[in-house]
Amino acid sequence: MEILGIVTLGIAILTLAFNVGFWVRTIRGFLSWRSHLRDRTDPDHWPRTRIFVCLKGNLPRLAETARALARQDYPGEFGITFVTEAAASEGDAAAIRLGEVLPDLGRSDHVVAGRVLDTGMRCAQKNFNLLAGIRHSEARHGSLDVYAFCDGDLLVRPSWLRMMVRPLATRQSEASTSFHYIAPEGRRLISALHGIAEACQSLAALVCRGATWGGSMAIRADVFERYGLAEIWSRTVVDDMTLSRVLKRSRLRVTPIAQFLVSSHSEITSYRSFVRWLGRQFFFVKTYLPSLYWVLGTMMALNVATLWLGAFHGGYHLIHHAWPAGPWAGGMAILTGVGAFMTFFLFRFLIPERPSVHAWFGASILVPGASLLACAHVTLRRRRLNWKDLTYFLEGDGRVIRVARNGRATPAEPLPGKAVA
Repeated sequence: MEILGIVTLGIAILTLAFNVGFWVRTIRGFLSWRSHLRDRTDPDHWPRTRIFVCLKGNLPRLAETARALARQDYPGEFGITFVTEAAASEGDAAAIRLGEVLPDLGRSDHVVAGRVLDTGMRCAQKNFNLLAGIRHSEARHGSLDVYAFCDGDLLVRPSWLRMMVRPLATRQSEASTSFHYIAPEGRRLISALHGIAEACQSLAALVCRGATWGGSMAIRADVFERYGLAEIWSRTVVDDMTLSRVLKRSRLRVTPIAQFLVSSHSEITSYRSFVRWLGRQFFFVKTYLPSLYWVLGTMMALNVATLWLGAFHGGYHLIHHAWPAGPWAGGMAILTGVGAFMTFFLFRFLIPERPSVHAWFGASILVPGASLLACAHVTLRRRRLNWKDLTYFLEGDGRVIRVARNGRATPAEPLPGKAVA
């Protein structure tokens, strides 16, 4: 019992330190953003900007997304390029839906990128689509000053583009990213779980230097070209994590727009699919930002261990009216466990459309365990990623060496000598 008390006290102290450090960095980042916002003025000239939107599958809110993007209150010149994997004539669901709304939109066009498997390239289909959209826009509309990226299932506020581009136009940063939330759906526990995960991902922009989220980000075109991001995307499996790695290593500035400018509805329907989705997010972090991955994994393991120890000590005390390893260790475990739980529960107060207390309460208990399962799954899976209808095989530095569909891999090709940044 004496050893249990020492272990309990040590885990509780480490858990408390991790969670306090997280909130200190989050609050410091938020206050820094607010101070910059007060001092920020509009630029004399707003740069030419293009929004790139990748579409895939059946997107029931595509009409809302497209109209919201077209109605941006951006003072400068901007346009929208929608990119699909295939054309409507080939039965692509996203292209069919886009064809219904595109004629009513101004300054918008549609690019059919093709399938990455048919080209011999080794990268994610989304990366391939984005690069095809950029090439098309530069060739058709001339040189651009800023590239903005938005997912096809998001609903953006009218000020989204203006807020994203302003720090780039005033040269206060080289890139920007904004917060995202999952619109609550009644008392659905899965929706709340997804909401907590997305809130954590948004807050990471305040905690981790250079962090960006691919669903809502912008970057200066000259920075994109100077650091060879087109080449990097053409060899990797994700857009935002590779961008974050380049920005962090090059000590470039990223402005996190600490407002929930974009929202979406959760498409996750089960706890298993949530863990699978979360595992993919951890896979990206592990591959391209490994030091951050081990910090996150350690924090999740400590949170789960402290919650279990707190429950054990509290239950033992209620049943036997005594602490199994002394009152100090047990009390510390309970208090720290409550603090770890409140770390996730407090995210609810950040969401503009506040979710149900019942769903959020249950999700706050489950999310540490789900995160730990996702981390364990990623650690065992190593260098293989299943994403939608494709499987990617990666080198240790994150370069894609094979792409497969239904177990049939494309022929491997010699890797270039230049390492991915």
